[in-house]
Amino acid sequence: GSAHAQTRSFSDGALVDKTENKMEKDVSVAQTTTIVALVETSGNPTGLQLVSSYQTHRVGDPMDLVALAQQVQKADDFVRANACNKLTVIAEQIRYLQEQARKVLEDAKKDADLHHAACNVVKKPGNMYYLYVRESGQRYFSILSPKGL
Repeated sequence: GSAHAQTRSFSDGALVDKTENKMEKDVSVAQTTTIVALVETSGNPTGLQLVSSYQTHRVGDPMDLVALAQQVQKADDFVRANACNKLTVIAEQIRYLQEQARKVLEDAKKDADLHHAACNVVKKPGNMYYLYVRESGQRYFSILSPKGL
């Protein structure tokens, strides 16, 4: 069948009922408008009557609709806050990773500078080498300690 819904709107404290062919309710409360999507109504959805048509078609308390709109608004606020919190965590992780990347690049530059320093001996792991800089700016390794000079 066709989608058929009942729309209620509040104006100056009076309840106005309208029947339209759309599936939303527009509720205005204190200058705030919230759209609430409703489930389509059908007396016999699969050929069987599942609920009382009296209970589903009766005009209810207008405050029920206001409460529903408030609940939807609270859910929207919660979803928004939850997404904001997750994005904040991601931003902090990005800053941390940027700092880690900066340290890796600094270490790589320092290592490259050390590997390119002049050395007249074969470097062996576990031995102590001392880095010197000549007046010309040349950097070189020596096995002689500054204390021994």
